[in-house]
Amino acid sequence: MKVAVAGLGWWGKQIIRSLAASPKFEVVSGVDPVPPGDAAAFAADHRITIETDLATVLASPAIEGVILATPHLLHEEQVLAAVAGGKHVFCEKPLTMTGAGAQKMVDACTKAGTVLGIGHERRWEPAFEELGRLIRTGALGVIQHFEANVSHDILRPLPPGSWRLDPIHAPAGLMTGVGIHLTDLFISFVGPASTVSAETARMIFQAPADDFVTARIRFKSGVHAVITGLSATPYYGRVTVFGDIGWAEVIAEANVDQGKPTVLIHSDGKVRNRHSYEATDTVRLNFEAWADAIAGNTPYRFTPEQLVENVRVFEAIVSSSNNGGTTVVL
Repeated sequence: MKVAVAGLGWWGKQIIRSLAASPKFEVVSGVDPVPPGDAAAFAADHRITIETDLATVLASPAIEGVILATPHLLHEEQVLAAVAGGKHVFCEKPLTMTGAGAQKMVDACTKAGTVLGIGHERRWEPAFEELGRLIRTGALGVIQHFEANVSHDILRPLPPGSWRLDPIHAPAGLMTGVGIHLTDLFISFVGPASTVSAETARMIFQAPADDFVTARIRFKSGVHAVITGLSATPYYGRVTVFGDIGWAEVIAEANVDQGKPTVLIHSDGKVRNRHSYEATDTVRLNFEAWADAIAGNTPYRFTPEQLVENVRVFEAIVSSSNNGGTTVVL
């Protein structure tokens, strides 16, 4: 599939690097209204052209798909424009900022008969695949609680004007960077949420960016979850699932792009099994699964309902944190 990648910042470049190793993609163009200083050299290394207007690639018959690694507030408009232009579209997370917007995007893709790709590559991490298997097979018993703290300081060196620190594009601290991956995983494991409450704080960063977020979620299944993310702490990643006959914990050493192993520990109260999984390019695996779904070879791992539900939970977290931690009923 010939594609263009919109957004030539840190993550847009990471996507292009990952797709260079895939036989299913050819990245033709990079799109950025204000290309960063190293864009020309990067484009030359990867043999792609640089465009400054997304409309140019949407009008090009040579481009089959568009990958969006752009500021979050732009996603809805850009996805709808790509679909209207007859392109397949893959959007980085969060899909958009509101549940209503996500529903619009999903409906447009359904009407066009295409598959909406989403940048939640953690579903392809072997440790989380195994965690899902333990949950589905009943190896942990009745699931009662999720507890997660995934924090990192990757945003700390950014200048105050960066859109990644702007609450308009990235509200509720690390929710758009990290937390929304966790809510996606939890929804895939136990289904939709019923209530959400959240708090944010500014302890290290300068206004208006928050560097602390914690969210409490109750799912319709009765399962509870607590998620915490700190934006000024060196990388720490832990997700624990508690059942009535066992528990399991996933511990990651680094962000997905760092190539570090991930450990899964499973206890039934008698024996603790520990397995270390070597890093895999889950970004590429997600893209290739999207391409396979477009070709009709295999279903994509995300249902339209899950895509919308995750944005609804995210929207509720933002709303609650902006209103003193009040509970939002979904």
